[in-house]
Amino acid sequence: MIEKYQRLFQLDVYHSYFQKSICRCLEFNADSATEQLMKRFRLLIRRQINGIGLYGNASQPLKELLTYIEQVTGQHAFCFEMRTNNPDFNFFTELPPNWVGQLLYDSSNITVDDQNIQLNQELSGNPGTNCIGKVTLRFADILKFDKDMGTVSFDIKLMARATQWQYFIINRNALPLDNLAISGKEPIDFEGPENVVMETSQNALLFSSGSKLIPLSEVPVHKFDLINHPPSNDNKTVQPQIIIKGLPTPIPEWIGKVTDNAAEQLSSPMYVYL
Repeated sequence: MIEKYQRLFQLDVYHSYFQKSICRCLEFNADSATEQLMKRFRLLIRRQINGIGLYGNASQPLKELLTYIEQVTGQHAFCFEMRTNNPDFNFFTELPPNWVGQLLYDSSNITVDDQNIQLNQELSGNPGTNCIGKVTLRFADILKFDKDMGTVSFDIKLMARATQWQYFIINRNALPLDNLAISGKEPIDFEGPENVVMETSQNALLFSSGSKLIPLSEVPVHKFDLINHPPSNDNKTVQPQIIIKGLPTPIPEWIGKVTDNAAEQLSSPMYVYL
């Protein structure tokens, strides 16, 4: 059936939290007005893993089709509601802390870069009853960027939330540890260790990335080890001991708040028991 149809536009979503930025957690459904248009003019949605394409009858040129739809209905845009199948979306997506509302995207507000048409994000303070956002693609904008029939593609780009990573080391077995440190291939220096008392009244050593905020990721990208530097013996260099190879990475829904240089920022606490 697709061979008999022409593509009106493509909408793709990218999110840096996911591997290769392929966003698998959002779906787009036509709102009631667009759904009526689709039924009346026999338009079809083709769903992909990270977006949708809208198709119409190929017997009519795209400009004629959109012009006709606008003339007989008075509507000038296709509107879609965004929903997520991942309850942690607001945790791993870079959004203002404690923000509750909707993500709004409109083809009248774009950034064009190397022929990529990126829809700019706007934040609404009105929470949706059953969706996290809305996308409005205007007929005029579809035609404006449609150099060849059906080639226009709009992108939505979302960023992973970046947090201060915190490792709480709890030495339950009283292991002899002389000089703990966190090591990794990335040029990230962790501050600490600092002696702290947790809310559970347990003593711990705290390492943190400080003002360096590290993006969250579905598949671990930043990998760190907990090492110990024993004291040198007879002026001989002693190789550091790896206490834990591959420290845990943050869980998105475990988000805390810290104050760094009078600025409040989000943190990802992780607890390591020895």
